[in-house]
Amino acid sequence: MGIKAIFFDIGNTLVGKKQWLSGSKEFVLAMRQNKVRVGLISNTGDLDREALAKLLPPDFDFGLFEGGLTLLSSEIGIEKPDIGMFLLAVEHTRLSPWETMFVGESLTETLAAQRAGMQTARIANPKSDYAELLKFLS
Repeated sequence: MGIKAIFFDIGNTLVGKKQWLSGSKEFVLAMRQNKVRVGLISNTGDLDREALAKLLPPDFDFGLFEGGLTLLSSEIGIEKPDIGMFLLAVEHTRLSPWETMFVGESLTETLAAQRAGMQTARIANPKSDYAELLKFLS
């Protein structure tokens, strides 16, 4: 697999309505097991992690994601789809942009990630898309 680091959007990609979307948590765990670094790139408004955690599933653990690869707009002052957020994410990995991937549901955000040189995957139907993405990356 050429992907060494994967970043996920949180809302409508990993979670929705205080629960993990179908297959999303399992996908994150599978990537970690395959030694792929996992991170987050998410617009969080003015919410700090504590306030954000109250909106997430009870078993959502920021510890599943590499600390240096967790980019929340409320902490870094940049919001997607600003290409700067994706360039910063790539910089934090110390990898080639092509060795990184952004997974999200938004067209404009995936296009911005591509402009930063990242590979991308859009999740439209988590139940089937995560299974297909896992097959593709295996």
